Amino acid sequence: MAHSPPQKLWYLPNHHDALQAHMHLLHKLGNAKTKANHHAYYQTLIKDGTANGATSNAYLTSSNVPFKTKCIIMKYRTGTLYNQKHAVSFKLSTSQTCPLCLQVGSALHFLSGCQHMQIRNMITGRHNLACRMIFKAISKTGSLGSCIVSKDIGSIERMTMRNLQIPETAESRIVPKWLFPPRFSDKDKFTSSRPDFVLVTPISAKTKKLIM
Repeated sequence: MAHSPPQKLWYLPNHHDALQAHMHLLHKLGNAKTKANHHAYYQTLIKDGTANGATSNAYLTSSNVPFKTKCIIMKYRTGTLYNQKHAVSFKLSTSQTCPLCLQVGSALHFLSGCQHMQIRNMITGRHNLACRMIFKAISKTGSLGSCIVSKDIGSIERMTMRNLQIPETAESRIVPKWLFPPRFSDKDKFTSSRPDFVLVTPISAKTKKLIM
């Protein structure tokens, strides 16, 4: 920008209270609540081992992830991604509903829940693209790739465009009936939620003995 102020280096004696004071003075961010839901949920996932910190944050140093995408992810994880709830708080709107589908316009809604036809198609396309990338990574392992028995990640044409080899066992997006317990009716088997992938791996003789 032609009239942007010159950059200035700030000396910070530490990355804790000094950084907090600096951020609050300039950006009003230093006193953010660290016990808010988004922060608490993630800390719980790290502590109980559900999430891996290095893997969860790998996108920050990945050259394959655009900078704008990194910003969106960080805003979503910190609860600062702009949405209709923020618009009401900032007095920029009087309604918390999405202007496209009239449902509550939260951050999660805008990223993956909007029911407007065009937006829903975009969300589905983005989801399937991410799943195809995961499918490609699984396929490279060899043995795991051949264990996929069903997938719901887009059309065969889309898979072919990415040069993905689909195992014959995974051509259907419907979960095989033999994976369900006997108590499930045929209707329940067909209408049950379809996962993105279903992998069936063999049980080692040692594990089988422990189960028995």
